[in-house]
Formats: sequence, structure tokens, C-alpha cells
Amino acid sequence: MSDKRAEKIESFLERTNSEVYSEPDSHMHKNMIDHVIRDLVKNQLGSDKDIKILDIGCGQGYAMMKLRENGFTDLTGITLSEEDVEATLDRGFQCEEMDQSFMSFEDNSFDFLFSRHCLEHSPFPYLTLIEYLRVCKPKGKIYIEMPAPENHRTLEAIPNHYSLMGSTMWESLMDRSGWKILLSSKFGVKLNDTDTGESFDEINQIFVLEKPEPVPREF
Repeated sequence: MSDKRAEKIESFLERTNSEVYSEPDSHMHKNMIDHVIRDLVKNQLGSDKDIKILDIGCGQGYAMMKLRENGFTDLTGITLSEEDVEATLDRGFQCEEMDQSFMSFEDNSFDFLFSRHCLEHSPFPYLTLIEYLRVCKPKGKIYIEMPAPENHRTLEAIPNHYSLMGSTMWESLMDRSGWKILLSSKFGVKLNDTDTGESFDEINQIFVLEKPEPVPREF
């Protein structure tokens, strides 16, 4: 890579990192995480409580708290917020300040990845999905959740929201990245408009993906 290209990338990352904000626990997200973890424990995580789980964009560690309550022991979180790293460490979890697109973990490190309301913060999601795949073990899975585009609230305008796209585009990128798509769905969260008081459904997208086993080479 040329020095000029590297400088541009570093400058761009400095700009996006300046737009990172803390994600304290909120009532809405705690309720959503409670529901999600129940479903993952029932349908996706399996019976082995010692699997290695990575919470990507872990906030202040609430999802890992719920996983620990369900018996899972090997939990690691990453986030770009220094404040959230400290809060997660205070809750007794492993946590590092790390970019989801440039993780320092070895290949095939984790059995299950949890990326909830994080992937939309990547300015280059194709690269990020490839990085997710790299650190996931073969036959491992990832749960991805994110807002759908063109919701009642203009979520596209939130700082650090770079990649709000529809399910067709996401599925295409996931397939190109090498993931096998097990589930693609949507759900609504009932909210109230602060200006009008009217209720509306905010639509979220969810995906469950699996990393295929390597295809044996034929000689």
C-alpha cells in the first residue's frame, strides 16, 4: 500500500473514531436484549456452556451479563468507546477497545459472535463481514441485528450510522463474504413520537449466519 493511501485511510479512521459515542444500558435495549438472549439460548447457542463468545460492540456488557446468567463462561467484548470498556471491565468481563473491522484476534477464535446494533456503524461493511468470518470458527455462527432503513425516525442521520441498508443488500454482502445465511427476518419495536405522542413501530433486521466448513481441495 502506498504511503499516501495509508495516510488517507488513517485520516478517515480518525474521523470515524471521533464520532464514537458511549452506549449505556437503556430500558428499551435491555428489554430487547432480554428477548434476544432467550431466543439464542433456546435456538442457536446449543448446550455447551464453554463455547467462546465474542460480543462485538458490547456497549457496557449487558448482553454478556445475560449470557453469564444462562451459564456461559467464556465471554469477550469489544467496543471503540473507552467509557464502555471501563464499564464492561467493572462488570467482570474481558473487554478491549477494538475496531470491528480490524480485530487483533487470531483466525478461527470464536464459536459464536454477537453483533447487535453494531454493523451499521461500519463505514465499510463488506470488509467488516469478511473480518467477522475470519475470527469465527468453521461451523460457528453469528447473530446480527440492526435497524432497517427509512424508519419513522431518521436513523440514517445519527452520528456513526454509516450503513443502514435493506435486507437484499445485506444478504448479498453476507453471501459474498462467505457466510451461509440461516435466518433473515424483521421485527418491530413499539415507540412513541416525542413530538406528536403517536406510537409507531421501529423496524429492525436480524440475521443468523454460519461459517461453512472449508471445502477440501481436489488434486
